Amino acid sequence: MKKVTLICFGKLKSPGLDEAVAEFTKRLSRYTDFKVMELKPIKVTEKSDSLRSSIPEKEGEAILELMESPSFKTQAGRAPQVWCLDETGKSMKTTEWADSLRTLSDRGSGELVLIIGGSLGLGENILKASHKKVCFGPQTLSHELARLILVEQLYRALSFLAGHPYHNEG
Repeated sequence: MKKVTLICFGKLKSPGLDEAVAEFTKRLSRYTDFKVMELKPIKVTEKSDSLRSSIPEKEGEAILELMESPSFKTQAGRAPQVWCLDETGKSMKTTEWADSLRTLSDRGSGELVLIIGGSLGLGENILKASHKKVCFGPQTLSHELARLILVEQLYRALSFLAGHPYHNEG
């Protein structure tokens, strides 16, 4: 895997999560060029349905705008696959993650962009622009916790492909 770029909203604020994400980010550097791009989330100022439904679309526009910028294309690669974390996505076992990443490296550019939405999820605009939607099961996770699980799962799958004994299944 050449490059993996994670686009997410907000900084990690929960105690301990930043250290755990930093640890797996460090481990990932053995297998890929991993970068995180933290965007500023749009503040949810009220509970109205119209506002709450517009925020994911606006955040999606910000992601699409970012991905079209020349500086992003230089950093993330020219032809990355785009995978969104979304509750409507497909849940995959670690070996399925590994197989998907192997295929991406063998048949594609080896460049991947992973996207985690803000507190209200992702808008249809960015979901339609993605190549794959994945989830970590039917439960709802905070975007901070989803980030930790994503980074760990990415490390697990890439270390599995490299023959490292970190992953034990069965």
